[in-house]
Amino acid sequence: MATSSPIEWTEATWNPVTGCDKVSPGCAHCYAERMAKRLQAMGQRR
Repeated sequence: MATSSPIEWTEATWNPVTGCDKVSPGCAHCYAERMAKRLQAMGQRR
């Protein structure tokens, strides 16, 4: 999580595509996990 942000309406940001933990049943259909797999297949490190 970034502790500072240039976005004027927030103090911190978090990108679920770069890492998260499965914490609820809703995580079974996580879009971020699918996106991370797609980006990895395209050769993106993160």
